Formats: sequence, structure tokens, C-alpha cells
Amino acid sequence: CILVMLSGSVHAAELTAREILDEIESMALLAGSGSAKIELITENKRGQQRSNTLQLYRTKDDDGTEKQLLEYLQPADVAGTKLLSITRSEGKDSEIWLFMPALGKERRIAAQEMQTKFMGTDFTYEEISGTATYKEDYESKRLDDDTFDGHKCYVLQLTPKAKSEYTFVKMWVWQDESIPVRVEFYGRGDKLRKSLDTSGWKKNTKGKWEPSQVVMSDVLAGTKTIIKIITASEADVSDEYF
Repeated sequence: CILVMLSGSVHAAELTAREILDEIESMALLAGSGSAKIELITENKRGQQRSNTLQLYRTKDDDGTEKQLLEYLQPADVAGTKLLSITRSEGKDSEIWLFMPALGKERRIAAQEMQTKFMGTDFTYEEISGTATYKEDYESKRLDDDTFDGHKCYVLQLTPKAKSEYTFVKMWVWQDESIPVRVEFYGRGDKLRKSLDTSGWKKNTKGKWEPSQVVMSDVLAGTKTIIKIITASEADVSDEYF
């Protein structure tokens, strides 16, 4: 799953939770348009890992619509599986479509499936596609600032407005760059269920920050999903991919 410099500590002290969320450009793996080859590793509670290679394509239209396509390249049993997500601005309905070669056709992921796990990973369909809309779907509250991974961070508590598997979400946002560096997801009994950590942040050739690794850990299940960016390109992606 991002960026804008904030001016001065006085400004920072006055920012509301909503204004901090407004500064976050995206929760997606890539910023803006481009493509990447990624390694997706699923790890079970015994520490056994399975590695998958995927190709990722992203584009952002002038009207704010973001499109993302994930395609499995390896291993052979999942090769050709594709996940297309279309995220529209201003709270308009987003779409997620799944294509599985064995079925030979695509199907739309229903609203009630958005928070179910995607392809045996610890990411939900909503999380892996970047269609989660924290600004529209959550009430936000600013907590005390904190330091995480050496970065001064704003800390936000986000409470879902509608029915959700999470009771609330906590987000650590790197103050200087408006990047979410850690997200915690709490469930029934306000117990920590999952955590998302990003690391290895660097600027691409367009000056946009991107992580080299993203880890989603399911605290209750003892599993984790690790995404590593192998190669990335900021070249514009043709609309034909979508």
C-alpha cells in the first residue's frame, strides 16, 4: 500500500486527523502509474514459506480513478490468475474482478467478499487492491505523536462507520513524507488481529516514495505475507492492460 511535505512543526501540531489522511496520496503498493515485478511470500505458523512471482500494473487517470492489475506468473498452479481493481474518487463504488484460468472467465468480487482473504494471503481483497477508503469509510481521531522505525509519526485511530471485521485501525504516518509506515488492525474485544509494516522506502525517478518491502502479519493465525519489489518502472502503462 503516499506523500507531500508538511511545512513546520506549528502546522504539524495543528493538523486534524482528517487533514493528515488528506495528505496521504495512496495506500497502494506503487505510487501513481507504473509497473513492477514482485515476489509474494506466504508463511505459515510453522515458518514454512511459499514464493509466488507476480506482475503489477497501475495507472491513475486525470479524474482520480486508479486501476491496478495483479497477475500471477509463477508457480505454475496459479500462473495466469489476475486481480483487477478500479478505485474511483470521492467515495464512488470501487470494483474488484478476479480471473482464474481454470474457470476461463472473470467474476466480480461482491461487497461482502471484500474483507475475505485473497489467494491464501493475509491480505483481504480490499487491502491487496488498495481500494480501502479510510477517508470515506472511517471516523478518524488523532492520538499522541510517536516515533516508529526512526521516523516521527502522527498516530491516527480509525473507526469504521459501517459493519467491518475490524473494530478500529491504528495508523502511524511518517510526518515528513505523509507515508503510512505501520498499520494495526483490531478486532473483537479490541484485540490486535493484524499488522502491516512497510520498509525500505526510496524515491523513484518521479520523486515518489515507494517501499521495497511490505509485510502483513496475522497475529491470531501466526502467519504472514511478505511482498518484495523485485524491479519497478515508472513508465506509463497502456490502458489495454486493464
